Amino acid sequence: MTTTSGRIVQPDSAVVWRAIHRGYLAVFGIGAFVHIGFALWNQDSYRPFADTALFDWVYDGWQNIFMADPRLWALLLGAGELLIAALLIFARRLGYLAVIAFHLALMLFGWGFWLWCVPALAFAVPAAVHAFHAERRSPQ
Repeated sequence: MTTTSGRIVQPDSAVVWRAIHRGYLAVFGIGAFVHIGFALWNQDSYRPFADTALFDWVYDGWQNIFMADPRLWALLLGAGELLIAALLIFARRLGYLAVIAFHLALMLFGWGFWLWCVPALAFAVPAAVHAFHAERRSPQ
């Protein structure tokens, strides 16, 4: 950021970490409600999700497990995303580990998902490191 005097001012790192944290809360909170909505009104939208999976076992598992009862699995997926959001609030370190695991698993569904996951992980991994260091520094 540049001031009117032309001086470059760096944002406070706490502000940056809070913004990243709120972003993940929003993504997982909204994602949960999107999956709940699909579960209730549009289960067929999940059918092509694994069509570009990197491995046959991912495609087969999706078709044979998730699509066997997409309403149930979409509700569980929504509940899982709500759980991640709650962990980010109440157990930040565990929450960021869940965010990282979620994105690594999502990458199995194809190269297109990497367009979302790689940038998401580029923020999540440093945020997790920051959360681990911040918790270690804070008094118990």
